[in-house]
Amino acid sequence: MQLPSAEFFLLSIPEPHVLLITINRPKQFNALNPEANFEMSRILDWAEDTDEIWCIILTGTGGKAFCAGMDLVNWNKDRSSGVNNQGSGETMPPTGFGGLSNRGLARKPVIAAVDGYALGGGTEMALACNIIVATKKSKFGLPEVKRGVTIAAGGLARLARAVSYQVVSEIALTGRHFTAEEFKKYDLVNEVVENDVDIIQAALVWAKKIIANSPDAIFITKFGIMLAMERASMVEATNEWMNSEEAIAWRDGANLVEGLNAFANKRAPNWKNPAPLRKKSKL
Repeated sequence: MQLPSAEFFLLSIPEPHVLLITINRPKQFNALNPEANFEMSRILDWAEDTDEIWCIILTGTGGKAFCAGMDLVNWNKDRSSGVNNQGSGETMPPTGFGGLSNRGLARKPVIAAVDGYALGGGTEMALACNIIVATKKSKFGLPEVKRGVTIAAGGLARLARAVSYQVVSEIALTGRHFTAEEFKKYDLVNEVVENDVDIIQAALVWAKKIIANSPDAIFITKFGIMLAMERASMVEATNEWMNSEEAIAWRDGANLVEGLNAFANKRAPNWKNPAPLRKKSKL
């Protein structure tokens, strides 16, 4: 499998069917400039369309930061030149910060491996992940209000649906940093590990639990979660989900038959790459 070329990211396959995306801007605490935002969106598009990829891990290099958010130096230069950055397509794609924080169509599970600062857009990306694993030293936060801007890349809406009104208000209105343990208390982090633990290996433990299952079932289940979050009615979300192209691919896929046969015959299933979708559904 040929991985895409990338300027701002390191890409690898640490385990079969698992794509590891490492933000590689350590001097900038892995903050993303506009070019990196668009590049990561293209990488995620590729992963969504590649049948061999069943799960994605996102992390940052350097041991100090997962992602410190937007590269404000570049943003300030753009604003000085008259570019209207916030909310425009100039700094990030429609899929949001890193092409992840406001991504609607998504079937592949994403795990955030956080070691250090995850601030602003870094927190927004982490909140868009299915699983978050973080070291004890890690810090989360949405400090946008301290810079005179707001949380406009999708993270605020995700946060408001994930925690209470008072908790989202505290996080978004104070702009302060939160420890990994605090975010776990709010059910925003799945696991906190010691600082000397290899965060990639900790994330791979979760990835292996996911890819041990049918990829067809994984993809249709994540898509159902996304629809349930996006739609006002649970009944409408379920009906749309079961009539989607994703559901058709799952019902027609070989892995459904394989899973049922393996269960009936008391053997381990032999999962295969799912067949590509005939067309993409839209959220």
